[in-house]
Amino acid sequence: MKRIRIKLSPDAEEVYRYLNRQAPNSRLERMILKAVNQKTELIKANPHFGDGIPKNLIPEEYKIKFGVTNLFRVELPNLR
Repeated sequence: MKRIRIKLSPDAEEVYRYLNRQAPNSRLERMILKAVNQKTELIKANPHFGDGIPKNLIPEEYKIKFGVTNLFRVELPNLR
């Protein structure tokens, strides 16, 4: 089986670190972190998990900044 690697943008990495720091003391951050980790495992199991974004709707910024050629949207639960 092909090994799947999840790479976060610098902004997403910063938020992920924040969630990890706050999770022990905050129920909301703990719930969000759990949801992110669950979705990450689903993506590792199926790289095409989520809603596919048509290529013509992928923002140019993502294509340039991240080299994106395929994009999938994964919804997190509304926790507020």
